[in-house]
Amino acid sequence: MISFKTIAAVCLGATLCTAQTINIRGVVQDSAGIGISGAMVKLEDANISSTTGAGGVFTLAGSVASAKPFTTLRAMAVNPVQFRNGKIAFTPAGNAPVAITIHDVGGRQMFGCKRTLGSGTHAISVPMQTAGIFLCKVAIGNEEYSFKVSSFGVSSTEQAGVSGGTSTLAKQAKATAVISDVIAATKAGRLNYRCVIGNSDTSGVVIKMIANAGDVTDADGNVYQSVRIGNQVWMTENLRVTKYNDGTAIPKDTSLATWNGATTPKYCFYNNTTNADSIKEYGALYNWYVVDPANPKKIAPAGWHVPADSEWTVMENYLIARGYNWDGTTTDNKTAKALAAKTGWYTDPTNGTIGSDLTKNNSSGFSALPGGFRYSSGDFNSQSNKGSWWSTTEFNASGTRRPFGRSLSYDSESLGTSYYTKGSGFSVRLLRD
Repeated sequence: MISFKTIAAVCLGATLCTAQTINIRGVVQDSAGIGISGAMVKLEDANISSTTGAGGVFTLAGSVASAKPFTTLRAMAVNPVQFRNGKIAFTPAGNAPVAITIHDVGGRQMFGCKRTLGSGTHAISVPMQTAGIFLCKVAIGNEEYSFKVSSFGVSSTEQAGVSGGTSTLAKQAKATAVISDVIAATKAGRLNYRCVIGNSDTSGVVIKMIANAGDVTDADGNVYQSVRIGNQVWMTENLRVTKYNDGTAIPKDTSLATWNGATTPKYCFYNNTTNADSIKEYGALYNWYVVDPANPKKIAPAGWHVPADSEWTVMENYLIARGYNWDGTTTDNKTAKALAAKTGWYTDPTNGTIGSDLTKNNSSGFSALPGGFRYSSGDFNSQSNKGSWWSTTEFNASGTRRPFGRSLSYDSESLGTSYYTKGSGFSVRLLRD
């Protein structure tokens, strides 16, 4: 049994450590599994980079300051995690999502479960009969603990050493500390790749880079990538242009009072941010009057347009029919994970939702991010948990013409469709003519 003192010592060691060893190894491949050489791979926060060699192989290695250490255990009840009699036992202080994964030394997952549990002591059985050394991760709410242990459910010399605080495995846990970073890959002709990574010492990372269907440049000179989905080509980023394609300015409105009730074209950035990185990542929010087909001025450059609702449906049906649903089925709309980016979304413990495991997102390359939206009243809402995009299609709802929009939410498995108030501020994606 691993005692609370041992776990606390391991986690405290990671917290107090002034430097952290990074050793991440993997391969960059195309969609057919062929290695891509010459791709730049970078661990963004740690600022460690490498270029893939023959077969697409890369290594990210170095030592960096521990800018994101373990969260301390003080918020948890006494004795929060134990291994005893073939079970993982823990005592959260209140309701929390819990995720447990166990891998063997070769990286093969041996066990995994996700549940939302209340306060009190819980014991989850680990149906493993294989002897050996394993890496266990226990995430309780926003706290995550990672350490190596020996066989479950049986006594061993190593387990006794862990309990006594003398185990070499417990010492090694400091080197395999949980991190919160993004691994990014870039290569000419390929869509930019970004994915969360949570372990500073890992091998077998596989990065799949999808072909770029061509760049598109807006009236401000911003350049966007695109992806082919069936017979359609979609931009992979939210539009952030501030001018129509004839060069005239789209009116920018940062005021709550004047945004409210407006019936003319307006745009803004979420929370009126001026941060260039945030603007590039999430794009701008436009009211529907900007994309209204009756507006003689257009925001799309030549050869591109704001999609109709029926064109969103074409993409949705294509993904469903070709098994892009999270469970591989070809009926019902479960395409949210295939459309959502691998970063930026809140986590969620429910299997199949966007937030359930970000590493499994974005198989389509659409790279949807949760840019949030602006109510017609002028208030901002839902960045990091929801993304909403306009279509040009209107619907007669109870005598009022309202436009259709599409949405994705961190806790949903489907691409949503609804009609909205024209004064709302939504993101915009463009579709090639």
